[in-house]
Amino acid sequence: MPNLLETLKERIVVFDGAMGTNLQVQNLSLDDFGGPRFEGCNENLLVTRPDAVEKVHAGFLDVGCDVVETNSFNGTPVDFAEYGIGDKAYEMNVLAAQLAKRVASDYSTKEKPRWVAGSMGPGRKLPTLGHISYAELRDAYGVQVRGLLDGGVDLLIVETCQDLLQTKAALAAIFSVFEERRSRVPVIAQVTIEVFGTMLNGTEIAAALTALSPFPIDVVGMNCGTGPKHMTESIRYICENTPLPVSVLPNAGLPSVVEGKMHYDETPESFTTQLVHFANDFGANIVGGCCGTTPAHLRLVVEAMQRITPKQRNAKLLPAASSIYFQQPYVQDASFLIVGERVNASGSKKMRDLLNAGDWDGLVALGKEQEREGAHILDVNVDFVGRDGETDMHELASRLVTNVKIPLMFDSTEWQKMEAGLQHAGGKCILNSTNYEDGVPRFLKVIDLAKRYGASVVVGTIDEDGMARTTEGKIKIAKRAYEQATKEAGLPASDIFFDSLALPISTGIEEDRRNALETIEAIKRIKAELPGAFTILGVSNISFGLNPASRVVLNSVFLHDAVEAGLDSAIVNASKIEPLNRIGEQELKVARELIYDQRKFEGDVCVYDPLTEFTKLFEGVKSKTAKKASKGETVEERLKNHIIDGEKIGLEDELRLGLEKYSALDIINNILLDGMKVVGDLFGSGQMQLPFVLQSAEAMKAAVRFLEPFMEKKGGATAKGTMVLATVKGDVHDIGKNLVDIILTNNGYKVLNLGIKQPIESILQAYDEHGADAIGMSGLLVKSTLIMKENLELMNERGIKVPVVLGGAALTRRYVEEDLKSLYQGQLFYARDAFAGLHTMDQLVAGNGQEDEETGRSGDAVKLEFADDVEDLVGEEAKLGIRKPARPRGMRATGNTTHTVRSQVDPDAPIPTPPFYGSRVVEDIKLDDVFAFINETALFKGQWQFKQGRMPIDEYQKLVQNKVRPIYEELKERSKREELLVPKVVYGYFRCQSEGNDLVVYDEDKEVRFTFPRQPAGKHLCLADYFASKESGRMDVVAFHLVTVGRRASEYSQELFKSDNYSDYLYFHGLSVESAEALAELWHKRIREELGIAGADSPDLSRLFRQEYQGSRYSFGYPACPDLEDQAKLFTLLDPARIGVELSEEFQLEPEQSTSAIIAHHRQAKYFSIE
Repeated sequence: MPNLLETLKERIVVFDGAMGTNLQVQNLSLDDFGGPRFEGCNENLLVTRPDAVEKVHAGFLDVGCDVVETNSFNGTPVDFAEYGIGDKAYEMNVLAAQLAKRVASDYSTKEKPRWVAGSMGPGRKLPTLGHISYAELRDAYGVQVRGLLDGGVDLLIVETCQDLLQTKAALAAIFSVFEERRSRVPVIAQVTIEVFGTMLNGTEIAAALTALSPFPIDVVGMNCGTGPKHMTESIRYICENTPLPVSVLPNAGLPSVVEGKMHYDETPESFTTQLVHFANDFGANIVGGCCGTTPAHLRLVVEAMQRITPKQRNAKLLPAASSIYFQQPYVQDASFLIVGERVNASGSKKMRDLLNAGDWDGLVALGKEQEREGAHILDVNVDFVGRDGETDMHELASRLVTNVKIPLMFDSTEWQKMEAGLQHAGGKCILNSTNYEDGVPRFLKVIDLAKRYGASVVVGTIDEDGMARTTEGKIKIAKRAYEQATKEAGLPASDIFFDSLALPISTGIEEDRRNALETIEAIKRIKAELPGAFTILGVSNISFGLNPASRVVLNSVFLHDAVEAGLDSAIVNASKIEPLNRIGEQELKVARELIYDQRKFEGDVCVYDPLTEFTKLFEGVKSKTAKKASKGETVEERLKNHIIDGEKIGLEDELRLGLEKYSALDIINNILLDGMKVVGDLFGSGQMQLPFVLQSAEAMKAAVRFLEPFMEKKGGATAKGTMVLATVKGDVHDIGKNLVDIILTNNGYKVLNLGIKQPIESILQAYDEHGADAIGMSGLLVKSTLIMKENLELMNERGIKVPVVLGGAALTRRYVEEDLKSLYQGQLFYARDAFAGLHTMDQLVAGNGQEDEETGRSGDAVKLEFADDVEDLVGEEAKLGIRKPARPRGMRATGNTTHTVRSQVDPDAPIPTPPFYGSRVVEDIKLDDVFAFINETALFKGQWQFKQGRMPIDEYQKLVQNKVRPIYEELKERSKREELLVPKVVYGYFRCQSEGNDLVVYDEDKEVRFTFPRQPAGKHLCLADYFASKESGRMDVVAFHLVTVGRRASEYSQELFKSDNYSDYLYFHGLSVESAEALAELWHKRIREELGIAGADSPDLSRLFRQEYQGSRYSFGYPACPDLEDQAKLFTLLDPARIGVELSEEFQLEPEQSTSAIIAHHRQAKYFSIE
């Protein structure tokens, strides 16, 4: 018989449908099942009515299914024990397999083989919740596996997995039996994602895939739980993130009871359509059905799959750990993987005290505290003399796995304790650690544990001679372990963390002096010489014995330098690590002298010892820990004016007076909201600037907060309507969304602000749960507009027609009207700004769901397709004074952009000589130098929305002088004083040549190729034309840079928003974004100077913003280089992790206040569009 796995390469394989559903339609009696005792035990029909089971198998084989599953779903001794036949489990599984094989063999031919899959369900007891132990469940599954294999199944399918620990127990049983028999069959593992978007225990699909990936399964997928509609996002994720074949066996929709019978809402036609979508578009390799699916469903599926060729997928697994909730990737581009160290009896007195007291709740709270402080992984160590460590680990791990959402690292010198922890953890853990101190057997024992339980492992650089102190010694041990673990034991390199040991440098002992230096050098060597492996350190050992204040500094500096050297992960107390910019210059200098053993000697006499100096620095140092009068004659007028003026001083006194006449609810609905309506009208007519609107919103928020205790609790009584609001998947920008939240919330609406990077499933789940009146989707990126389109298509598939409001910098009204409105089956609106969103909500809740075609919001009397005034432009557009395009920036041109008809750009332009090749990091940049390049027009009018509108020019200049500029100057000083903006740059020069529409960049021993679009007509411009061609024989130079003002900028913006400081939030966020742009301008000028072409620069800064200089700076996503994916190539050239910038899954920079560019020196290089 042909091999199933080979067949998957050639065609889509179709499994059968529901066993239970198709037994039920046979109207079997209790006697058929074997009497009342066996009610619900479908497996007992193998004994009492095998013909009923045969009928189900034959029905699916008749319609062409390739695989039938055995009637053994609840086939373990544990399940059968509920019916008093636990001892019959082996025989029942043999019987199930033999019956299915006999029926299948009647249909199987050489041309169309039929296979039998041994079905292994989840059972009725969840080990994660303590219903049954892992060992008991694993052994029970072992009985089932032996029976199915002895009955002759062709493959095994672990399905409907609701608890990852149960899945791991089943897989452990399977591979243990394979090992003892020295033979195997293909294995499929399928999880069940419920309608709420996770597994029953709360596991996200990414966490499930991470937990299952270490096991040698052959196919991974999903079944049951929901119909195909609700599986879309999860199946898409699996197909995009695993190289394995993928299976999908949905229910026939969601069940409901109709006329006393179970009814599923997917017809054979609708069910098949969606499975075709999964196979054709996502690349699913196996399809079939689960609950509610009949031969009628599968007949159409079989016919449809004959027309589909398996889609080629090139997905790769992401190295990661997982809890039972979330996935935690090992690579942290802007940081390092933080392992919280305080739940460690070896190093934490608080942990030991709690352990001794048996205070398990206290220990869980300690773990949660580490999670809150920013740990990505939680180290768990119960090694404490005089206690039973295995029992302690069972007690603690069983609690942590459900109470802490981050993955666990089981830390012990004894493998038995690590295994005790693994028996409770459904996610993928890390074992800390193994080494050669007790020889090869102990080393391999922990590697074996990692393979059997699906874990990663830490390897310490210790061998039979003890801890290696020199770089060479550490590397020798690491290479030995790498070879043995990967080649002999078969553990992937991506599941190995090498600990090159951070030993104290604080003792003053001569042999300890170079400990830090040797460790840092070893990290560099491991990353260079052991591909795929990760590095880790227990950082705090380095400062052992010093006082707490000095330990924080030394640990922080050492950690920073270790990360620079390539350290991937560190076991630290995250709250005890400081960024370098918070450490004094002298403390930093001496700490580094201590780390790198920079003592000074005169002869044999040490005349300067940084350890002594460092200790002195910390002697006695402890660890760090306008009024405006109310206006108006009446309380009603004064309250209304408090809102209009955004004045909080005196507001509570007026509210108390108001409460003497009105209820709290009346004050809100009839007085305060009336004030907000005036604010909206003033903004719409151009008489009020956005910052003043936000001050009004702050006053409104303060008033509602004061009045809440006086209101009767009538859930939602004050809400005019509800909007679910989110920035779409992959987009980290939230300023626009948050402004909508502010305006709607303070105009009487309830807003469910889900945050950034929200998948459609989360948005729709919130919509369902809260019965929202509308969904608002926001996004800045071009890719976000495509995500919005995908979201709308998915909503169409599910028949969801809720009104949707779209907004964000990447959108235009014309794109929404012409491209998206005809696509979506419900009502679709474009909101240019927050008040347009308010206007739309007002119309919707009033029952008038028609968007104002002319304006899109009240009070706006101009069409919005173009921004005719520079006031309407922000960022790059504002600098260039260009109009906002009708299509989103970076959307593909409609003509042929791949032709190679070259432009008339001069191919013989002079090539400057760069000062160096490769990349460099620059951190000592003065903020004043950055502020000197800020585009005040873009900041004041674009970001801060202080627009002139109909205001006379002299009045507007007075506003800027008296109101805007003082805000600007104060904010600049605060940013410097509190280090809210920390400018950093990574840039470089690289040899390059063009080839057709490509730019080939040479970086040492590798080539990086960028492909750019060419104008379909006209000048036929292409960015590649600005560089010397290969045919010319000349070698050109290209510059790249990436700049950022730091992660603190994003954090501070969020702090302001969450504390309701809306106007401060607008001001600081705008300044931070424009500061990043200013830094890019500053550094582009620096590059021009270094290339010797700055002589063409205009002396007028405003003219520099209009490209009055030689060359051009192109950011990815703009017309000339529209592929955001090219950011990944830039990252390989510049390694921006060195300045704390990472790349999101949608290829945008994080933190948001960062920007990158490719820089051409050619004198003809200017911005151009592709259309």
